[in-house]
Amino acid sequence: MKTLTMKCNFLLLLPILLVVSMSVGSELRMTYQQAWQTDARPPVETVVHQIGNIGMLITNLGIWGDTDQYILTLEWPFGTLNNYLWMGDFWSCCYGDITPAGVAARYASCADFNDWELRPSDGYPLIYETPGSNAPEQSEYGIDDWDTSNNVQPYGLGVFVQNYTWDTSGFDDFMATELTVTHHSEHGNPGVPLDALVVSIRGDCDVATSAGSECHLDDMVYYDGHAIWCNDPDATFEYQFDDSEYASTQDDYEYQQNPDNPLPTEDPENIFYYYNYIGTDGIPDNDVDQNGVSDHFTILAKVTGNDTLYREDPQSGVTLFSEGMPYYHFEHTVGDTTYLVVPRNLSYMWDSDSPASGEDDSGEPLLPVMCNGFVGWRLLDVWVEKAGGGIDRPSDVYGYPIPISHQWWNWESDPDTDVKKYNFMWGQNPDLNGLYSGPAYMSDWIGNPNAPDATIPTNPGPFPFVYDSPVHIDYPVFDYRFLQSVGPLELADGDTLHIMGGWIAGRGLDGLRMNADLLLDAYYRNSIWGHGLGVESTEPVPGNDILVSPNPMTSQGMVNFTLVEPGRTVIAIYDISGRSVATVLNSEMAAGNHSVNLNTSELGSGVYFARVLTGDNSTVGRFVVLHR
Repeated sequence: MKTLTMKCNFLLLLPILLVVSMSVGSELRMTYQQAWQTDARPPVETVVHQIGNIGMLITNLGIWGDTDQYILTLEWPFGTLNNYLWMGDFWSCCYGDITPAGVAARYASCADFNDWELRPSDGYPLIYETPGSNAPEQSEYGIDDWDTSNNVQPYGLGVFVQNYTWDTSGFDDFMATELTVTHHSEHGNPGVPLDALVVSIRGDCDVATSAGSECHLDDMVYYDGHAIWCNDPDATFEYQFDDSEYASTQDDYEYQQNPDNPLPTEDPENIFYYYNYIGTDGIPDNDVDQNGVSDHFTILAKVTGNDTLYREDPQSGVTLFSEGMPYYHFEHTVGDTTYLVVPRNLSYMWDSDSPASGEDDSGEPLLPVMCNGFVGWRLLDVWVEKAGGGIDRPSDVYGYPIPISHQWWNWESDPDTDVKKYNFMWGQNPDLNGLYSGPAYMSDWIGNPNAPDATIPTNPGPFPFVYDSPVHIDYPVFDYRFLQSVGPLELADGDTLHIMGGWIAGRGLDGLRMNADLLLDAYYRNSIWGHGLGVESTEPVPGNDILVSPNPMTSQGMVNFTLVEPGRTVIAIYDISGRSVATVLNSEMAAGNHSVNLNTSELGSGVYFARVLTGDNSTVGRFVVLHR
């Protein structure tokens, strides 16, 4: 049996001289001088994020968390000394003749315990700022895979990592992360693209240190946003099984508190656990509040008649998505109400019932600090910025980014070779016994020689999988990891992959889900993070601006735009397939702010683009038409 000591010997296993110093503001900084380090590369360093309710160590090796002593390793709430993450790390894989050796094979470049294949990049040292440019607390660094001193087969992957934390109420229970991944083929096989590249985040969550020496032995893993709900956009997002029955008619769930918890049921610390019991259809159930919307999905808003109602976080009072939401989202109609939803894309873990205990000790209710937190990683957005200009969104389902896979395994099955890691990232974890679903966009990769693992199940859904928990195939509660992967995609020389996501904590599953939704809100809220509103399918020109309102709209709206230079201006409307459906302006316009009426009564419900073209300058805004 694995012991805590086996997971906490980072300093003993590496040739390290540890220097610890304290600076102004009690910022803890640790510098590891390692034998393989060259003068050109920055030192390996660690900084502490400690604003808000999450405390987290960041190490510029592609690591979140502390692999040594559980010091500020997703400590939540901050100040309780209760840590929920042993280590999170960055993985990637690719197939083909992409290395200097020019031999086609399965390759992986990963940050893995005691096998740090990504090293600090020359010119990109670890920087910690309070305040930062995007958040009150911010850290950033660069890593790459072309330091050959550790016998790695590099394929020219450079990664710039940025982490943000806030102390604003409602936005203080997560760490947002930006990953900017660029292909430098001169360090791999010059000129050869990374075709069918997959990038992953691994979470080894030990929930939690208040559980003492066995904090890693009774954890459970799950995922929000799986294939059960819908595989047909024309079916109003209702998953229909092969026997023609709908998922919502077969649900039979159990969502309950720990029956052995000594706290009264009304105590907020006595949280509800989602035990993942299997419903009568053989698939876990997912509509606890019985509103007709799967709990695996984020509700952005609901529309009844001409009224759009937004959710409110009861703890902070934040009204979610009222200042912006994903332009690509799904509509799910229940009665006279249409819900605007997106999959939550959330891999998560919690302290479950230890098999060694005669009582239900989920959450360790008898300890001074209960382990009633749930922790996870949420994918927010994925796109590729092409070296020659333009934006690609390679891992979309009906326009919204999703993972290619969510995997889990226990520590005894840790993959220790490139081939094994590659297989795990592609969803070929042997523990799953081949029982997985979708995603449908994988059909585009069938037959690609650089994507030999691209497969389509017999009943594909748009989302990655159905068998997303060990419980479903009778695996015990144990020490699990999760691995959430995005891709496949092509990264040519100089192309840049952008991945937005974040680490989240919350009290119980309900708290985790709310905080995960607040993270998504922050991404689309200019006053908090604000990147989501600016990423379009066409490269925007700096200085020009566009806003289509209201969004969503029914029959009338406005295109509000700003021109930095005068000239003939054309505003054209395109549907989601790129087909021009209307022209609302073709005239000489002065520089400055303008507004043009937009009549959408003849357009069907769906996602559209408004493109403002002046000379060589083009700016695009997305909007949704929603007819009642």
